[in-house]
Amino acid sequence: YLDICNTPEKCDEYLTKVAVQLETLESRFADFEEFTVELADKREELYNAFETRKVQLVAERNQRASALMTSAERILKGIKNRVKNFSEVNEINGYFASDMMIDKIRETVQRLNELGDSVKAEDLKSKLKTIHQDAVRQLKDKQALYEDGENIIRLGSHRFAVNRQNIEGTIVQKDGQLYFHLTGTGFFEPICN
Repeated sequence: YLDICNTPEKCDEYLTKVAVQLETLESRFADFEEFTVELADKREELYNAFETRKVQLVAERNQRASALMTSAERILKGIKNRVKNFSEVNEINGYFASDMMIDKIRETVQRLNELGDSVKAEDLKSKLKTIHQDAVRQLKDKQALYEDGENIIRLGSHRFAVNRQNIEGTIVQKDGQLYFHLTGTGFFEPICN
């Protein structure tokens, strides 16, 4: 039975079968005390053997689930980066409907469910769904705010130029006094101390 135990559930099932056989033997030889003691020792050995096998199988299952989750996390990062480049909602939806990497994530969810790790499977499903919803929301926000590509933000009838220059804080001298200044902006704050 130990050789054919390939899941923790089967370990419990086969341990029960062996325990029933031991009970039958104990009832047959109840009158012989030396056999009763020997059967009790064997029962303890069997419980330990099956428990060790079960722990080993659970550890292997957890290791496989963790490896699947790590792989899926890397795939999700790639998906997240890829959907940032789409310019239409239909492109995003088409990508999520037909791409092989999305199918790979769905297969991983199914394998995690088969391994009995429904928590990681649901986590993975929700992350994929969140990436899809966030991509659509960000694209719609981008289309609503930006005008002329990403160079001008439109708020009502007002237009603002977008500056993508890195901002650095510096101290400059102006009109004989020291000021904090953010480069690339009109921000000047006098230093009073």
